[in-house]
Amino acid sequence: MTDGDLERRDLLRGVAGAATAPFFVSSVAGQQAPDEGPAGVHAAYGRDPASTLRIGWSGAPAAEARLEIGRPDEPKTTVAAEANPLPGQEAVAYAATITGLASDATYEYEAVLDGRRAGPFEIETAPDTTDGFVVTAVSDHGVADPENAFQRPDDENPDEVMEVARSLDSDLQILAGDISYANGVPSTWELYFDTFEDFFAETPFMTAAGNHEAEPGTALIQYDRRLNDLMPIDDPLSPDDTQHEQRWYHFDYDNTRFVALSTSTDGCGDVSRGEEFVPIYDPRCEAGGVTYGDVQDEYLRNVLEDAVADDDVTWKVVYFHGPLWTDSPDHAPRDLLRDRWGTIFDEYGVDLAFCGDNHVWERTKPITARPGRDDYAPASAWEYDETDLGTTYLTNGTGGVSHYGFGNRQPGDYLARRTNDHYGVERLDITDERIRVEYVTTDSLDGDGGLDDELVVRDSFEIRKADERTDAGARRPKQTSDYDGPVEDDVVVQGGRDDDGSVFTAGQTNQVTLTYDATREVEIRDRIPASWDVEGGDAVRTDDGAPGDTQWVYFDGSNGSGTSGTVDYFVEVPTGADDTGRYTLGPSQARDVENDQNGDDWLDVPGTESQETVAGVET
Repeated sequence: MTDGDLERRDLLRGVAGAATAPFFVSSVAGQQAPDEGPAGVHAAYGRDPASTLRIGWSGAPAAEARLEIGRPDEPKTTVAAEANPLPGQEAVAYAATITGLASDATYEYEAVLDGRRAGPFEIETAPDTTDGFVVTAVSDHGVADPENAFQRPDDENPDEVMEVARSLDSDLQILAGDISYANGVPSTWELYFDTFEDFFAETPFMTAAGNHEAEPGTALIQYDRRLNDLMPIDDPLSPDDTQHEQRWYHFDYDNTRFVALSTSTDGCGDVSRGEEFVPIYDPRCEAGGVTYGDVQDEYLRNVLEDAVADDDVTWKVVYFHGPLWTDSPDHAPRDLLRDRWGTIFDEYGVDLAFCGDNHVWERTKPITARPGRDDYAPASAWEYDETDLGTTYLTNGTGGVSHYGFGNRQPGDYLARRTNDHYGVERLDITDERIRVEYVTTDSLDGDGGLDDELVVRDSFEIRKADERTDAGARRPKQTSDYDGPVEDDVVVQGGRDDDGSVFTAGQTNQVTLTYDATREVEIRDRIPASWDVEGGDAVRTDDGAPGDTQWVYFDGSNGSGTSGTVDYFVEVPTGADDTGRYTLGPSQARDVENDQNGDDWLDVPGTESQETVAGVET
């Protein structure tokens, strides 16, 4: 070995446990056997993107797991990978951390399990300083998995969204929650990473947890081992206990501090409650006298205070899953987080905060706190009409799963733009002078795996620094919009559902009444369990092409289309004892008759979902 090889090995220090001998994990019945691997390779940055990378993949238990990495055409250094079992399959998540890398450099690497290889892949470390860099981001992504009865996406929309991100040649990709939509099926995670491996293995992929990362039976373990373990987690103030699994972190890329937060927590208290509905400040989730939210709040304040004091940090960007400001009622605004996080964002001059959860695109006007209020949860405690200074909030849940409706005909006064008619990513072009944000949609694809010469941009704006400062000394951000169209240019549909009851015995008939009220002419359809039979009324046909174990119900034109109306139909609940359980009906969907020429752009109608219980015994 030459002296140069020794120096190179000293530079590349692997931070990982020793390779792990084979072990086995209990499988979920009916699960596909995992790929022996290495499979689904994906990369992330460490705290310092100029010197640290983290690489993850999955595969069968292996006696030796390692990463081989080095500059192209030079000898490679071996880094041992840490192994953690994945629930539900005889599968393992592997992770390797590499530090001491040269900045602004290209590295080539392969993941290795017992001699089996994935790669080679090429990846670049961040430069120490740049003339500008590009970030792409989206939420609520997923992958179409026909083997998963609980899947949400069932078409090519998620693939097209990520193709837009890849084609924009971003330096890093952020996904703020609801990532694979595995919903308790581990093989969907495998399919997700396999589908997007070419992009995620060569473009660092940073994430925050969403409500769909909390899976039935295993909570957030799949997310933690496949993704959170790769994030630059390091909060010395976080209590060392099982209730406070840390899913918040920050990193600095050139002149920007990125902060990831979690709007979800591990289930505690009443474990029968869905994870999404366990507040992060729930006192039943306290440990050492503090809640998950309290710990995260302190971390947020500390890293933003440090950013204000750091002359190398110009911009502050925060991302998380649940929205603080939104018009979509599917996931209501997190009022408590407006009071807790919103005031911290305002105090330390956060420039941009983006999230997902609702499957829409929304951009707020600049929002700043009105002085002297005791409670900042209400929208009235904030100023957004008489100022051009303040934090801009984005909701982008248009990763490809579906579209949600808006709960009000007229956009909220705090919004500068909203649309629920597209899928796409936000593109952040960041320089020392400004952050330019564009909502680039899948209409930009040319049909040959690339982008048209002219991008289809549905919203765009810039953020620059004003001279005014906050009490904490941060320069306030100022938003300038490049979009000159109406705030709202899509159809808005509201509706309701009425059933005969909420509990049925086997073979009973349920009369369903749907109402709808739209700003343009629409056609509507409903979604019911596949095991329920339609018995008449306004229904004219069914189609089993709905996601999961459900079917669509379509109606005759006289009642099932228009700007408003009512449809009635009858369904018979299943008769078998094995069919006992709780079922979801809806939400119904609507499509814009005039503008949806292909008949495939449906959006969920708020207020049209119900839960029904069936006792599978005939009376």
